[in-house]
Amino acid sequence: MQNIFLDSRKLDRYAREHFFLTEDSMIENVSAALEREISPHLFHESGRYISRPCVLILAGPGNNGADGYALARRIVSRDVSVAVCCVREPETESARLQRRRAESLGVLILNPCELDSFAEEKSFDIAAVVDCIYGAGFHLPLDEVPAAVIGCANNIEAFKAACDVPSGLDALGNGGTVFRADVTVCAGALKLSLFSDKAKDFCGRIAVCSLGISRSGFEAAFQADAFLLEKSEMKLPFRTDPNVHKGSFGHVAVVCGEKRGAAELASSAAFGFGTGLVTLAGTDHSSLMHIMASMEIPEKANAVVLGCGLGRTGSAAVSGLKFLSEGKKTACVLDADIFYYKEIRGFLESRNSAETVLTPHPKEFSVLLEQCGLGAYSAEETVEKRIELVKKFCSQYRNCVLLLKGSVTVIGMWKKSENRPAVYFNPYGTASLAKGGTGDVLSGLIASLLAQGYDGMNAAVTASLAHSFASREFRNSFSLTPQGLIEKIQSFDWEVL
Repeated sequence: MQNIFLDSRKLDRYAREHFFLTEDSMIENVSAALEREISPHLFHESGRYISRPCVLILAGPGNNGADGYALARRIVSRDVSVAVCCVREPETESARLQRRRAESLGVLILNPCELDSFAEEKSFDIAAVVDCIYGAGFHLPLDEVPAAVIGCANNIEAFKAACDVPSGLDALGNGGTVFRADVTVCAGALKLSLFSDKAKDFCGRIAVCSLGISRSGFEAAFQADAFLLEKSEMKLPFRTDPNVHKGSFGHVAVVCGEKRGAAELASSAAFGFGTGLVTLAGTDHSSLMHIMASMEIPEKANAVVLGCGLGRTGSAAVSGLKFLSEGKKTACVLDADIFYYKEIRGFLESRNSAETVLTPHPKEFSVLLEQCGLGAYSAEETVEKRIELVKKFCSQYRNCVLLLKGSVTVIGMWKKSENRPAVYFNPYGTASLAKGGTGDVLSGLIASLLAQGYDGMNAAVTASLAHSFASREFRNSFSLTPQGLIEKIQSFDWEVL
């Protein structure tokens, strides 16, 4: 698990004051990391260049711009030509100094008005474009000139690197016109802005560079604002004890509603992820031989899935919530249509001991927030303000785990030991998951782990990561089906991942 910070400038200041790192040395470390990233891409194997490889650097007024001027100084030579587009004149002493150093070595400085013609003239020679306009402290809106520069740069066919944060993203990862990078080199620590749904289209691969001390030393004095999940957090339910039976691995009940297929997908996913017994509740028939059917939720069910294909009318939701309220130790996964029922608020307020995981997508989250009296937000607002709203929900409902689905999955919970809400990011899912039914699969996976004795947080994390990494194993991004995803999770050799 890696730490993520909303604003790392306080870390920079601390490193200067307590570890005696100079601003100049930090700039050198960042520019060296950028140089390492672009160097393998400077000479195209086709030998397409008319003249010689060119690196175009976009420099802003602050210390991100200073990083760009320092990079220009490092790489300018007879083998590579370098041009810096000065998007705005340097405003910090470091930026002014680094520009003077670059100019003294003959680096070409362009103004934004010259960029289009330069890009057209050098179209065959530009091997890399490096964005050093704005860093993590940028605030929207983006001015007209930098927006035009970024638009021009995005149209250049070359390897693209961003310094710290792709310019155009604000501290929460929102933005309109954004630099589209192949790699983003973070200075010192990961930034929160890199893990929004919007940012996923623009960051490319994310790398963290040292500023002169170890990353753990750089981050040690401050509490992280969020955490990046890693594969090592995925604790799969491998069976190690030989003397077991089906009851050893729990019993999942999936409440069947208007759209039966959703419940059947959740049931298949739960069974395929290790639980010993699965029952479709609310029906007298199961089309799946290994899945039982019952008109009622079995009394011995360890975990219940409520909401998948349930519908927004009828008695199944109310009776399901009543069953869970009476079964104080029965874990549950709440999804989809259940958030549209007014009874959800009273249920969550009374939920104290049993594990409870909620898995809304943004529209469902907006409905849930309003049902719970936490405010009226559009689906778009729940995406733009998702960290604030996830923390708001988890602060109110401290016995629940919230998994907010999206291009980047956000998992939130109240952390008792720190007396604050904690937020975790899973950015590993792919566009192949944008299919109906994949959310039902995720609900089934979580419920399976709950039935096997996982707590809510570990169930949500492990199921979410397995769901995401399995999606990466489909050769064609358009070909994933929910049943295929279940089969991939069942058959994949997780131990070699």
